Amino acid sequence: MFNQIFSALSAKAGRPDQLMIDATHLKAHRTAASLLEKGLIPDVSDAPKVA
Repeated sequence: MFNQIFSALSAKAGRPDQLMIDATHLKAHRTAASLLEKGLIPDVSDAPKVA
């Protein structure tokens, strides 16, 4: 899938000198969500708690 996206983009703009991809935010988000589900970090929502 990514190859198709990059091929289409490079066809319009030409071949780049350098290409870097950072997926750090994806890993951090997935980890944070799983910790919240497990109750390991407090919920920081502004919504009032319903008993």
